Amino acid sequence: MLSPQSQLLERNIELFQEGKWLLVNPADAYFTDQLTDYPLDILHQYYDVYSESVRVNSAHTFDSRDVASDPDGFCLNQQIGEHRHTFAPFADSKKSYTDVLIYLPKAKAHLAMLLQMAASVLSPNGRVHLVGENKGGIKSADKLTSQYGSTEKIDSARHCSLLTTHIEQEVEFSAASWLDTNTFSIGDNELQVVSMPGVFSHNQLDEGTELLLQKLPSSLRSKVLDFACGGGVIGSYLKQQYPHFDVTLLDVSALALYCTARTLAANQLTGTLIGANGLHGVEGRFDHIITNPPFHTGIKTDYSITKRFISDAKRVLVKSGALYMVANRFLPYPGLLAEHFSQVRTLAQTSRFSVYLALAK
Repeated sequence: MLSPQSQLLERNIELFQEGKWLLVNPADAYFTDQLTDYPLDILHQYYDVYSESVRVNSAHTFDSRDVASDPDGFCLNQQIGEHRHTFAPFADSKKSYTDVLIYLPKAKAHLAMLLQMAASVLSPNGRVHLVGENKGGIKSADKLTSQYGSTEKIDSARHCSLLTTHIEQEVEFSAASWLDTNTFSIGDNELQVVSMPGVFSHNQLDEGTELLLQKLPSSLRSKVLDFACGGGVIGSYLKQQYPHFDVTLLDVSALALYCTARTLAANQLTGTLIGANGLHGVEGRFDHIITNPPFHTGIKTDYSITKRFISDAKRVLVKSGALYMVANRFLPYPGLLAEHFSQVRTLAQTSRFSVYLALAK
């Protein structure tokens, strides 16, 4: 099913008849099916839409040392007819386009980064197009696009708008300039955390994550999965505390994996990284899954991600495995956990967060 943003683009399909196009973060895997006759590059910073677009059912594993050693990030590429789909944190700086289309992200700082990246890969007199839901902030996006050139509204429908900015200057982009490194104290320990716009809890230590780490027992076993790792706080903390642990860090976001690799490296640590759509396609078994899972898709509250994760978690846990999860107190997770796990306990609770322990049946 086409997202509302893609339905608006479908009304303006003639835009794609000319020029060399890059699409950034399409909200669904289906709009490009309307453009099979047109050559396109598609940058996916999110593995779920990438895997659906290229019909890949497996997750993908990376070595954190390989990701950290590449200053431009890492990528997976798949050619489907005239379309080249790439899962990566950034666009290929060696390529040039006449037009770049960005699906509006949730965070303004993420949009600012994407706009600079997009403008940097344009040929002279190129254009950046922005499509997004009206309530998602696109009405105020011209405050960011105006620094690059004049912006006009092309169309609006389905509670979405399509804007075009004519880039009037040459723009350079450096991923390193968007990275931030912070040192956080967790208990008696300090951890350097690398983050950037578009990554969960950018420039902050999330209160829920901190509570979860404080309440973990000292009796953990050695094979651990940090699900929805963000900037790698949980997995890096565990690897720092228990160097002999086999720690795997998983996220749907290429930006998150990019930052996680650098968080590990900043603390002289290594780990296995996985790009995946939830736990779909994840092989192997773990003693523990430790997570602060997302409950938003874009600007919308969305329990489906964590619901699917909870139902899949038992499959990747060993028989006596345990799931440790922190979540906002208002989320209905105790009942969901009880549907799939034999024992569910609340280890800690504040006015905002609850930490749960779920033991496999």
